[in-house]
Amino acid sequence: MTSTANSTAISTDTGSLQNLNDIVIPTEISWWPLATGWYFLLALLLALSVWLVFRGYTHWIKNRYRREALLQLQQLEKGSANAANRDASLRQIPSLLKRTAISVYPREQVASLTGEQWFDFLNASLQNPTFNSENSATLEKIAYSVGSLNTVDAHSAQALINASRYWLQNHRPEQLPGNQG
Repeated sequence: MTSTANSTAISTDTGSLQNLNDIVIPTEISWWPLATGWYFLLALLLALSVWLVFRGYTHWIKNRYRREALLQLQQLEKGSANAANRDASLRQIPSLLKRTAISVYPREQVASLTGEQWFDFLNASLQNPTFNSENSATLEKIAYSVGSLNTVDAHSAQALINASRYWLQNHRPEQLPGNQG
């Protein structure tokens, strides 16, 4: 009998498996309330988000003239593909560039520019100048010639449209050509 009594009793041996207890899992740590640092980080992220939205909106508003000019150039490009409207569409490109420049830069600086000074101004307002001698000659021919524009071939007209599009997309209104320094 003593052997059965010994088997049910807890062993005094500390290395015995009978002395092990179940693992007690602690309660989960709550996320709320957050520590002060998290509230500071959330406020900072909210302020940054508001600032980015405001900055994007003001950039979008400031570039409204650019979007409208590009849309008009796109319509002129479609019109120049049609032989019946080609001359009328091409003749509007110089005035589109001049109107856009006047809306961005001071009128006194832009309105009186013609010829080589005008092309220098257009190129100076770009980081990578796009109006080369061919584009400049085509633009001048379109702006000042009377009658049909048969002498302007399709390649030259398309090169002028591409240069105009590049200028409309990439001119820098913050840097006034001629006022660097």
